[in-house]
Formats: sequence, C-alpha cells, structure tokens
Amino acid sequence: MKANLLACLIASVVMVSCIDEGTRQEESTAASESAARAAPLPRLHAETGSRAGIYDEFDREVLLRGVNYTSLGDYYQGHPDLPPAVKPRPNDLPNMASLGFNVIRLVIHWSQLEPIRGELNQAYIREIREQVRAAEAQGMYVVLDMHQDAWGKHIATPAGEFCLPPLLQPAIGWDGAPDWATITDGLSTCRISIRELSPAVTAAFTNFWLDRNGIQSALVTTWGKLAAEFAAEPAVAGYDLLNEPHPGFLLGVSELLSTGSFYGRAIKAIRAAEAKAINGFSHIVFFEPTVDWSAFGATLPPLKGFTSDTNIVFAPHLYADSITIAPLSIEQGFQLAKLAADSLGTALWSGEWGWFGDPVENDAKLREYASFEDKYRIGGAWWVWRQACGDPHSLNESNGEIPGDQIALWRNGCPGDIDMGLVPEYALTLSRAYPRAAPGRLLTLSADIDTGAIELTGTTAKPGVLELWLPERIGTPKISGGEQAELKKMAGGFLLSLRVQDDYRVSVTPSR
Repeated sequence: MKANLLACLIASVVMVSCIDEGTRQEESTAASESAARAAPLPRLHAETGSRAGIYDEFDREVLLRGVNYTSLGDYYQGHPDLPPAVKPRPNDLPNMASLGFNVIRLVIHWSQLEPIRGELNQAYIREIREQVRAAEAQGMYVVLDMHQDAWGKHIATPAGEFCLPPLLQPAIGWDGAPDWATITDGLSTCRISIRELSPAVTAAFTNFWLDRNGIQSALVTTWGKLAAEFAAEPAVAGYDLLNEPHPGFLLGVSELLSTGSFYGRAIKAIRAAEAKAINGFSHIVFFEPTVDWSAFGATLPPLKGFTSDTNIVFAPHLYADSITIAPLSIEQGFQLAKLAADSLGTALWSGEWGWFGDPVENDAKLREYASFEDKYRIGGAWWVWRQACGDPHSLNESNGEIPGDQIALWRNGCPGDIDMGLVPEYALTLSRAYPRAAPGRLLTLSADIDTGAIELTGTTAKPGVLELWLPERIGTPKISGGEQAELKKMAGGFLLSLRVQDDYRVSVTPSR
C-alpha cells in the first residue's frame, strides 16, 4: 500500500487507516482500534461573521450530529415504583456510535451539581467525567447541557390540593434547579394545560432573571466551577448554558435582555475558569432562545452584543411541524432559525429536534427534516436516546399511571425499563451519511437515506482531509473525487477520509 507521509499523519489524527484509493482494507486489529480510540479528539471552536460555523483545530468545518442522553438526569419521581431515569448502560454509547453519531448532548442538572448551595457535588462530576470518557472512546464529543423543564422537580402540586378554577390542573414536578433556588412567592403550582403555564413556574423564573437572593449569580458561579473541571478536555465540545429558559413574567424583556444578560455573565465565568486551568482552552458556548421557540417555532433571540465572545453558537430547538403550536412547516422552521442565527452572526445548531408517536407515521416528516438539515449544512441532537418509564414526560402522558412502552430512538419497555432495541425508522434516517469534518467550508450537501450515498462540495484554501461517515448499507463504496482514499470499518458503517484541496466535489455511491 502506498500513501504519502502527510496523508498517514493526518489519518492517524482522524482515526483511519491508510489504504489504496478505492480499496477496502481489512478490519484493524483490536489493539490498533483501541489505540486509535485513545487518541484525543481534535479541539473544536466556533467562529462568527462570514465564517460562522464550528471548526476543528485543522480548520475543518465540523457537523455535530447525535442524540440527547438523559441517563445522568435528576428528574422528579412521580411514581414510587418507576425510576425517572435509566442509568447509563454499557451498550448505550457503542450503539449510538454505530449510527455514526459524533456527539451526545448530555443532560445534567443544577439540582445535582449543587444540591447544597456553594458546594459542587464531586460525585456527580465523576459521573459526568465517566460519560465524557466513554463518549471519547467511541469517537464522540459531548455537549454539557444545563437542562431544565418547568424550572425544577421542586415545583409540583401537593397531593390532595384542589386546583381552581376548573381550567387549572394539578402539575407534576420536572427537572432543573435545586430546592434552595426555587422561589415561587407562594403562587399556585397548578397549571393551564402545559407545564410552563403555572404561576409558580413563572414566578421561579422571574426571580431567577431578577437574581433574587443571588440565585442567578449562584448558577453563574457553578458554571465557572464546572468549566474548570473540563477546561482542558477536548472531548467536551462545549456548554449549553440553559435549556429552554422560561421568560417568567418578563415576556419580551426576557427574550431580548434577561437571557442575554445571564448568558454574558456565564460566558465570562467560563472563560475565566478556562484561562486559569492548566492547559485550559476556550470551549464552544451554545445558547438558546426561550422556550417559546419550541412552542411556536420562533421568538425573539437575545439582542446581539450580549457578549463580545466569538466562540458561541445559537442553538434553538427545531420542532416545527412536530410539537410546535404554530402551523409552521419544517422548511419555515429552518428559515426562521437561520434568520435568527444570521442576525446574531453565529453558526446554527439544533440542540433538540424529533418526532413522537408512531415512527411509521412520522417517517416522511423525519426524512423531510433530514433533507433540510443537509441543505442548511447543520448538525443537531435528536430528542431523545431513551425515555424512562418514570420520566416526567412518560408520566405526564399517562396521567401518573404506569405508561406503555416508550418510543424514543431506543425503545424502552415498561415497566422495568427493558431494552427493546433501536426504532428502525428513526435509526435509518439518523444513520445516513454525512461529513464529520470538511476542510475549509462546506458548500452543498445531499445524502440518500436508503442507499447510504452522499454528494457534497466544498472549498478550502489549503489541502486537508475530508472525513465522512458512511452507513454499512452502502456496501462497498464507489468513490468519486478526492485523493488517497482511506477507509476504516466501524460498527455500523465506515469512516472514509479523502485528501481534498481548492474547490472540491466528492460523491460516494454503492458500487453494486
């Protein structure tokens, strides 16, 4: 086999083996695969302005595609016999990697990070670190997501309390903030139909935006402490500062000013911690609009200028034609998200997206979403890998009774949280071919879900290695474009690398 030294050196970084163009090499030995997995992932960063995007340290545009993972979640337990989260299982991350995923959005909760005010829970940090290491071993990055839904698990309607008027309903608890940071001013925990429409939840968020009792400052400090723990970790792609924040009673003000003010403060704390840490470096900060975006498909993003930091990415949740109330098409959802990202000058990444219910009925919409995700050349994280029988989402739909089997990407049998395998319709679309890292900038991208084929164009000022995920169903791939093809067999598919330069076009199709 012949490959020049540069190609082999680069191949060692992207974890592929050098082979002749168009020739598949036999699978690596277990020892060499283990050594390859041990190699650190390239550091990532974001750029704003004309080069808005996510890049690695080799100046390749990176698409982060993967799934949300809730196994470290600290959720409200609404049924005594049903744990609200399924703890990490050994095959979870290998199964994710077999779909070609290169990122997990790891749900973490402030209530577990800081159950006692001012004290970081080191046992929880160790659990997070274990998952980061496990993801890295599979070639996947981690986005640490400070998750919340309806403020936290400490807002729930007490048993026996009667909700008046009849329009109001008792509410179960959810996830997010610790008890000491939950300030509801004694307002009713009853809700109007959905979890966010509760006076107590609204008050809790209002007090957070107003920094009542210093609770916002406390989370800012916690973000600094968390960033210090992972400041030198390349497998951590970045930090999602707060999942779907509620505007509180400050509707309009929250969208434009309150969220931005908090994000700016948290970014400063994170950067200060990274600067002080040994070998620390700047990680991407993902920031979201308020929860109204998920409900209506769009809302006002934070005002541009809330931070001077450029290592940031706008990360709304693209649920148009899925769970949004507004009658938006999938295409319109993308258009609105791109418009907002452009107004902020940042890259776009969807921290959550997905469909719920019958996978067969949802298949056409899922495929449509995939086509726009490729057209807009963005990444995202499917919601969700697995949903526990006792997860608040499950119990909310079953009115507190033992729910039926939960259909996420991984089907979960209830009761007992029984492994039932991948949902094939979802797995097929989510495992389609895509460029993990493309030198310079991607210009066009199109992937065929059923055959595993892919075609893309890009441009780069200097030669580099294009890395593609190809699903196993492509068989023996026929490669057009690029030089010095290098193919590595992985569980569920292949990693293909090609050396490209200038304006490049690459297509990979089944040879059969």
